[in-house]
Amino acid sequence: MKWMSLTALSLALCLAALPVLFSRRETAVQPVTQMEMQQEMKPVTVQQTQQAAPMENRSADQPEPFRILDRSTGKVQTVPVQVYVTGALCSEMPATFHKEALKAQAVSAHTWALYCQKQARQNGQPYDFSADPSRWQGYVTEQQARERFGSYFDEYWGRVSQAAQSVDGQILVDSRGQPIVAAYHAISAGKTEPAQNVWGNELPCLTAVDSAGDRHAPGYEKTTAIPIEQLRQKLEQKLEQQDIRLSDDPAQWLAVLERSDSGYVTRMQVGESQQSGLWLRELLGLRSSDFDWEIQDGNFVFTTRGYGHGVGLSQYGAYYLARQGKSYREILAHYYTGAVLQERTDF
Repeated sequence: MKWMSLTALSLALCLAALPVLFSRRETAVQPVTQMEMQQEMKPVTVQQTQQAAPMENRSADQPEPFRILDRSTGKVQTVPVQVYVTGALCSEMPATFHKEALKAQAVSAHTWALYCQKQARQNGQPYDFSADPSRWQGYVTEQQARERFGSYFDEYWGRVSQAAQSVDGQILVDSRGQPIVAAYHAISAGKTEPAQNVWGNELPCLTAVDSAGDRHAPGYEKTTAIPIEQLRQKLEQKLEQQDIRLSDDPAQWLAVLERSDSGYVTRMQVGESQQSGLWLRELLGLRSSDFDWEIQDGNFVFTTRGYGHGVGLSQYGAYYLARQGKSYREILAHYYTGAVLQERTDF
């Protein structure tokens, strides 16, 4: 696996919203694919930049707003921090989740956005991060929430707004006082994955921690059937540059060589090449890198556990812990090892 430099990692994380989404039927906890499943990583041309107001024209007690690239229009919108946190929380977690889970998610979203903002300013990038509100990815406006929620708007928006307001200004920082990469995902495989196993860079706050509650999540385990010939085509097309052809025996095409302590496939044999589990997950659109398979009735039948990259806070895990009586502070301390929760002091 080719590891990213820290700069490239920062750009990749901030180019598209980092988590996976949950479906918007608020009684459900089934996540749907977002940034993780290789979409929305195409370059976007910035058509118009709405510059943030100069610092001297902004209230001294207000943080610098976020510049959000709308991936569907190519335009950059300037959004006040608290407006963004509320809209991000609305798009990223069901409003019916426990209030402590909502608070934890709000802090994570705020921290992640601030991390991206700092990286963007250092690199001279014309926007801080991207989102696609029209597809309910990363951030939505109050009006979009009103249109989707209909008669439930007052209840759902009220819950989200209250949660975001209750943790207004709170972020997670590392030992140097800098905002952490507050990664999050839908459902872990029962234990979260260290950042270095996914992105190749060790991030002290993103280590493997237990998240056993995820095993109770609807959609924790899923099977996906792929016809043998279709899988052959996908693999050979991807491996074409290496001039690799698969044997006539499908049972020889794939083999797991190594798993992480969390259960995710980290190294596997694909034909005559070695790849990561993430490589196959992205190629086949699987929900997780914790998978196994068997050949049945002309298909490769993959069974996946969890949903998402598995790094950082598990959204369902946060919901489970909240229902067990844990506070948002305890939830954040559990998933972000060694991170410190504090009020922003940069404005």
